[in-house]
Amino acid sequence: MFNQMQNMMATPQAREMMFKMIAQQVAQAPPERRQALARVKVTLERTESGMRLDATHSDDPEVEETLRNAIESWTDMLSRIFQSMGFQVEIVD
Repeated sequence: MFNQMQNMMATPQAREMMFKMIAQQVAQAPPERRQALARVKVTLERTESGMRLDATHSDDPEVEETLRNAIESWTDMLSRIFQSMGFQVEIVD
Protein backbone atom coordinates (compact mmCIF):
# COMPACT_ATOMS: atom_id res chain seq x y z
CA MET A 1 0.00 0.00 0.00
CA PHE A 2 2.81 2.40 0.84
CA ASN A 3 4.41 1.67 -2.51
CA GLN A 4 1.14 2.60 -4.24
CA MET A 5 0.93 5.88 -2.35
CA GLN A 6 4.59 6.63 -3.00
CA ASN A 7 4.21 5.79 -6.69
CA MET A 8 1.09 7.92 -6.94
CA MET A 9 2.86 10.98 -5.50
CA ALA A 10 5.91 10.22 -7.63
CA THR A 11 4.07 11.17 -10.79
CA PRO A 12 4.65 14.71 -11.99
CA GLN A 13 0.90 15.12 -12.58
CA ALA A 14 -0.02 14.28 -8.98
CA ARG A 15 2.61 16.63 -7.59
CA GLU A 16 1.53 19.42 -9.92
CA MET A 17 -2.07 19.00 -8.82
CA MET A 18 -1.04 19.31 -5.16
CA PHE A 19 1.13 22.37 -5.88
CA LYS A 20 -1.69 24.05 -7.82
CA MET A 21 -4.09 23.52 -4.92
CA ILE A 22 -1.61 25.15 -2.53
CA ALA A 23 -0.96 28.03 -4.95
CA GLN A 24 -4.71 28.65 -5.32
CA GLN A 25 -5.09 28.97 -1.56
CA VAL A 26 -2.14 31.37 -1.33
CA ALA A 27 -3.50 33.44 -4.24
CA GLN A 28 -6.66 34.10 -2.20
CA ALA A 29 -4.67 35.65 0.65
CA PRO A 30 -4.44 39.44 0.94
CA PRO A 31 -1.45 41.03 -0.88
CA GLU A 32 0.30 41.96 2.38
CA ARG A 33 0.14 38.31 3.50
CA ARG A 34 1.59 37.08 0.21
CA GLN A 35 4.37 39.65 0.52
CA ALA A 36 5.08 38.48 4.08
CA LEU A 37 5.24 34.87 2.85
CA ALA A 38 7.68 35.90 0.13
CA ARG A 39 10.04 37.40 2.72
CA VAL A 40 10.44 34.05 4.52
CA LYS A 41 13.36 31.98 3.28
CA VAL A 42 13.07 28.21 3.59
CA THR A 43 16.26 26.19 3.15
CA LEU A 44 16.25 22.44 2.56
CA GLU A 45 19.67 20.88 2.97
CA ARG A 46 20.27 17.37 1.72
CA THR A 47 22.67 15.40 3.88
CA GLU A 48 24.24 12.02 3.29
CA SER A 49 21.49 10.19 5.14
CA GLY A 50 18.70 12.73 5.49
CA MET A 51 17.78 16.35 5.23
CA ARG A 52 17.51 19.51 7.29
CA LEU A 53 14.90 22.24 7.00
CA ASP A 54 15.42 25.80 8.19
CA ALA A 55 13.09 28.77 7.84
CA THR A 56 13.58 32.41 8.70
CA HIS A 57 11.02 34.18 10.88
CA SER A 58 8.26 36.42 9.63
CA ASP A 59 7.14 39.77 10.97
CA ASP A 60 3.56 38.66 10.28
CA PRO A 61 2.01 36.59 13.11
CA GLU A 62 -0.30 34.70 10.73
CA VAL A 63 2.62 33.73 8.48
CA GLU A 64 4.51 32.55 11.57
CA GLU A 65 1.51 30.42 12.54
CA THR A 66 1.22 29.05 8.99
CA LEU A 67 4.90 28.14 9.04
CA ARG A 68 4.64 26.45 12.45
CA ASN A 69 1.54 24.51 11.35
CA ALA A 70 3.17 23.41 8.09
CA ILE A 71 6.31 22.21 9.86
CA GLU A 72 4.22 20.40 12.49
CA SER A 73 2.06 18.73 9.83
CA TRP A 74 5.00 17.65 7.68
CA THR A 75 6.91 16.38 10.72
CA ASP A 76 3.90 14.31 11.76
CA MET A 77 3.35 12.97 8.26
CA LEU A 78 7.01 12.10 7.65
CA SER A 79 7.38 10.45 11.05
CA ARG A 80 4.28 8.33 10.46
CA ILE A 81 5.49 7.31 6.99
CA PHE A 82 8.84 6.17 8.36
CA GLN A 83 7.18 4.42 11.32
CA SER A 84 4.79 2.59 9.01
CA MET A 85 7.80 1.36 7.04
CA GLY A 86 9.25 -0.08 10.25
CA PHE A 87 11.87 2.56 11.07
CA GLN A 88 12.39 3.90 14.58
CA VAL A 89 11.58 7.60 14.56
CA GLU A 90 12.81 10.22 16.99
CA ILE A 91 11.61 13.81 16.75
CA VAL A 92 14.01 16.26 18.34
CA ASP A 93 12.60 19.63 19.46
